[in-house]
Amino acid sequence: MRILAIDTSTAAASSAIMEDGRLLCEFTINDGRKHSEKMMNIINIALENSGMDISQIDAFACSIGPGSFTGLRLGAAAVKGLGQALNKPLIAVPTLEALAFNLFPYNGLICPMLDAQRKMVYSSLYKIEDNKLLKLEDYRAIDIDKLINRLMEYEEKIVVLGDGVPIFGQKMKDVLPNVVEASPATLYPRASSVAVLAEELYKEGKTINYNELELYYIRKSQAEVEYDKKEKVEILPMKKEDVKAVHDIECKSFTTPWSLESFEAEIYNNMARYLVAKINGEVVGYGGMWIILDEGHITNIAVHPDHRSKKIGDALVKDLISLARENDLKRMTLEVRTSNWPAINLYKKYGFKEAGVRKGYYQDTGEDALIMWLEL
Repeated sequence: MRILAIDTSTAAASSAIMEDGRLLCEFTINDGRKHSEKMMNIINIALENSGMDISQIDAFACSIGPGSFTGLRLGAAAVKGLGQALNKPLIAVPTLEALAFNLFPYNGLICPMLDAQRKMVYSSLYKIEDNKLLKLEDYRAIDIDKLINRLMEYEEKIVVLGDGVPIFGQKMKDVLPNVVEASPATLYPRASSVAVLAEELYKEGKTINYNELELYYIRKSQAEVEYDKKEKVEILPMKKEDVKAVHDIECKSFTTPWSLESFEAEIYNNMARYLVAKINGEVVGYGGMWIILDEGHITNIAVHPDHRSKKIGDALVKDLISLARENDLKRMTLEVRTSNWPAINLYKKYGFKEAGVRKGYYQDTGEDALIMWLEL
């Protein structure tokens, strides 16, 4: 099975051909010319150097964004035209995932960042575990200063890569001693990474027709709404009318969610204390705690996917700690998946310390649970 992949999400244009897990050819050019001047050229170079005709390609792949609007549209138009003309399937690969995959099999934190203009970047956060690329934080368009503040929550080494690095890399390193830049060979998106991820998607049956290909833009206006808009978050005690919305967030956040009946029962549980986060009257997050003697056990904290990265989790943790102190508790405890680094770092930020591991605690995957304690 042969895949021709391209990436045109930045000023660099790249093409590659993969055959059954073997990279036959990759060509990347970053010479300042417009993509419209070199698009078909990079495809033809890959074909010629692989000794192939375009008709021998089984599927076409491209990165779908975020990134340069013009570059992404030109790349998509090219593979759409080839897919339609040759009646071949297409494979859509998120740009940030392909960029992060450049560093495979590095096992630390990976932060791809693409220039989004106006001191903003398109970014996410990844880690490679068990030969799989894990997305720790969702795609976002974010002001560079806000990204730096977000990364301050992590103690591990973070490798940054993408065309945002030449612009903001030094500024990040001046503030974050644990940040290092990727080498020039892996700094920009590469079609070979697009091809590898595309081959995995192909095996999973995740192909599309030419008329189904859609690009993923994170527009600047969305970024302003998501990260700059001043929305008042209220933290309030959970009431019976909140339970359905809380359960909906639970189902969107966990693979083995609590039942609706379980949350309804917590309303009448004298040991339970539940808080909800609301924006304009809408429940967007919740947190719960059981009071057992002089200890508070955090049961669950979750934020609706549409409202993450707004510090709502921080607000819930802080208010649960305040609630524990109001009830004269001596300490707090919780369990968290060992792979859930964002949550672990959030708890550490507010003083929780690692105290042990419960082996195979989570029944859905058999994953271990990290036990954390906070002395009040």
